[in-house]
Amino acid sequence: MTATPRSAFQALSGEASAPLRITAFLIGVLATLFAMIHLYAGIYGAPPAMLFRMVHLCLALALVFLAFPLRRGWADPWNAWTILDAVFLAASLWLIWYYVTTIDGWALRQVIMSDADLFAAFATLFLVAEAVRRTLGPIILIVAGFFVCHALFADHFPGLFYGPPARPLTLLRALVVGDGGIFGAPIAVMAQYVVLFILFGQLLAVVGVGDFFLRLAFSLFGHRTGGPAKASVISSGLMGMLSGSAIGNVLTTGAFTIPLMRRLGYRPAFAAGTEAAASTGGMIMPPVMGAIAFIMAEFLGMEYVEIVIAAIIPAALYFLVIFLAVHFEAKRTGLGALPRDRLPVFRTVMRREGYLLFPMALIVGGLTAGFSIVLVAVIALAGTFVMGFARRATWPTPIRLMEAMEGAARATASLSATAAAAGVIIGAIFATGLSYQVTQGAISVAGDHLWLLLLMSGLMAIVLGMGMTSSAVYITMVATVIPILRAAGVPDIAAHMFALYFGVVSNITPPIALAAFAAAPIAGANPLAASVEAAKLGVAAFVIPVMFVYQPALLMIGDPLTIIWSTATAAIGLSALAAAFVGYLFAPLSTPARMAMTAGAFLMIAPERATDLGGLAVVGAAVLLDHRFAARRAARRAVRRAAPVAQAPAGGASGPAPAPTGLLARLAASRLRRAAAEDGGEPGAGPAGLDALARVADAPGGVAEHPGRSLWLGWGVLALFATAVELLGRAHLQSRDPVLWLVAMAVLSALLVAMSALVLGLARRRAAPMGASAA
Repeated sequence: MTATPRSAFQALSGEASAPLRITAFLIGVLATLFAMIHLYAGIYGAPPAMLFRMVHLCLALALVFLAFPLRRGWADPWNAWTILDAVFLAASLWLIWYYVTTIDGWALRQVIMSDADLFAAFATLFLVAEAVRRTLGPIILIVAGFFVCHALFADHFPGLFYGPPARPLTLLRALVVGDGGIFGAPIAVMAQYVVLFILFGQLLAVVGVGDFFLRLAFSLFGHRTGGPAKASVISSGLMGMLSGSAIGNVLTTGAFTIPLMRRLGYRPAFAAGTEAAASTGGMIMPPVMGAIAFIMAEFLGMEYVEIVIAAIIPAALYFLVIFLAVHFEAKRTGLGALPRDRLPVFRTVMRREGYLLFPMALIVGGLTAGFSIVLVAVIALAGTFVMGFARRATWPTPIRLMEAMEGAARATASLSATAAAAGVIIGAIFATGLSYQVTQGAISVAGDHLWLLLLMSGLMAIVLGMGMTSSAVYITMVATVIPILRAAGVPDIAAHMFALYFGVVSNITPPIALAAFAAAPIAGANPLAASVEAAKLGVAAFVIPVMFVYQPALLMIGDPLTIIWSTATAAIGLSALAAAFVGYLFAPLSTPARMAMTAGAFLMIAPERATDLGGLAVVGAAVLLDHRFAARRAARRAVRRAAPVAQAPAGGASGPAPAPTGLLARLAASRLRRAAAEDGGEPGAGPAGLDALARVADAPGGVAEHPGRSLWLGWGVLALFATAVELLGRAHLQSRDPVLWLVAMAVLSALLVAMSALVLGLARRRAAPMGASAA
């Protein structure tokens, strides 16, 4: 059985069937073109804004139909459905040509639309819907379909949803032509910032930053109580911050950390829940926050640095709770640590690989210095590329660079389709003024009870966020939940952070806790049990947003003394909550003590000094009293252990409980399969031994895969391509003649892919007979 190629470029430069080579060539060319036009725009300036958004989205759609074909994998043989894939691909490419050649009359479409305009608008809507269905599933389609149907038939809806309907043509203009529709803010942010930072994340993987984070975390915490779980929390949080995908992070770092936790005796559900909660926390971890920080800065009209500063304390509190919960669980169950002699040494790791923190320093330093986000992204990409040559094992070889561009394009394509669907939701809501109606209705129902409004908004965010990527969650929140909070007087930054937290936490909220569902097969756990453990470990994500709405000091708003007091009381309260949920502090906690500590923790949510002091008193009293009676409980437990233990009934169940069934389980399983395909593997695949931590392995695509002179010839081809792009940039062709610029970039991308694959393919074929004769 032939292994599936890890990338289109690998298939193109190796031995493959003719259909696979055609598919691989198309993916390679479109992915290279997609990555390069965004990198070009970051260096030399973008073409007209609306044109750039159109090209971005239509190229993303074309890539989706190639990378996510119907009823097969992208590298599988063609089938009858391939004809439909080809039609959708051709339609996406036709839309690029149509929009680019008719861009001059775009504004006139607000007044009159020709038959061709109508066809293009309907085709765009259909292709976006199909792309979202293939990459994300039906959840966001159902949400978008509801709002579109409401806009058309608002006079048939009851209560808050009743209103004047939008005319079909008016709605179509709002969805496709207007600034708030498909080509509105979500796609604009994707085209301007997100692609560059996803490409940055791919390059970080090339130079080995992911493995470095893993070794660094295990060198610090692997030998301590609960070592593997603590290392999982740190490494998964760091990688999730860069990847922007909780599911993708579970399938990569979790494939290593979860088996280690299981081997040391952690319960399957707890091991899976730890990885899921930590990976989800990466979405809120500054300075990158899975690219959400840049999107939030755009929507809020704030400096990026302000967003990062506001996010520091909440993210630190979230990971503090997980860290403590892991520690308490290890103490409660008496789990040991990893042998120190089999773990990396911190000083050795930092001496050999500490330079890998340089790209992160470039981002923070550049943005602190006031550089634009785009310029910082370009600088970080250049710095990462140069840094890759520090070690032969991480050289950015032609294969790795081509695969990095392909990986960035694949990841962004599905996200861009989702952002376009979010634009449909925004356009439909604004077409009827539904946002204002729902906002006023929610405020009317809640009355003066802010906590009730926060409860309704949090539930709405969790429901809307189920099954969606972090960036798509946040963009959807901008049109749905955030206006409600802002109308109630919640500060802008607190409203955006609140919606983000509750949208992201849907990854660990039963019943569709997709991050936990992805971790469960690796741990051999019941998915629902894993989701419950993840929700318990990530309980801070449900509490912290409420705390910073009531106490904006947690978002660095206010005087230093208030910020310090609020942070300290929040940390104590959340620590007490973690101990209560696990049932252990200095010793096992009794049920009354756990209930008292939970009550004391929630008292500290309110922004009053009196409630903070009362909560501290309740927690302190519960700990002292429970500690006093701990010896008596220990004696009673010893007596019970000495008593005869009843045998389990014969034929009892063993192993993990069966997975849940039904519609929700099928939707979750479908989404996990797509996530696994995007990340290049199946859930549960990956290294499982400690020895992998001690060595710096040569990742795929390294020097060994470039036989003979192909490495230098490949770099030569890339240099020629860069020179040609430089000439286009100096001529400012993207501004003078965007159509000619796009054609030139497409031709150069095709030549780059063809020549690189030809050079490497010839070198491999020449090397094969030599290796055979030597054998």
